[in-house]
Amino acid sequence: MRVALGLCCLLAGWAAAGPAAAAERSAVQRDVEGYAIASCLTDQDQAYLKDQGDAWASVILQRGHGDPDTLAAVAAAVKAELARGDMAVIHTEGTGAKALPLLTCNEIIDKRAVRKAIRAAIVKLTPAYRRR
Repeated sequence: MRVALGLCCLLAGWAAAGPAAAAERSAVQRDVEGYAIASCLTDQDQAYLKDQGDAWASVILQRGHGDPDTLAAVAAAVKAELARGDMAVIHTEGTGAKALPLLTCNEIIDKRAVRKAIRAAIVKLTPAYRRR
């Protein structure tokens, strides 16, 4: 019950901050960070998460600007970070530890190597986004 309540509060916070927070990011930053998160989802064990990650990455590639190969370094940084095995986990009453792949993928953009790859991709792609 506490887990469900916590998740509801977390999602409500995201929903409340969503439009305002999204407006503060540029389109190129939104797309590159989104691609990193989508790449993380495609590397999860659950078929649904893999499918959602693949679809999200496809949307970004379809609407994006510039050389899509620039995002390969972002995906590689995400894959390397996931290989470290630092999955977010919650300890629940009675059931023990529960892996949280969505939280892990949400926070992957703040890992040092991934953030570095994101910044580099943003620098490379920004001119193409400005032309649009």
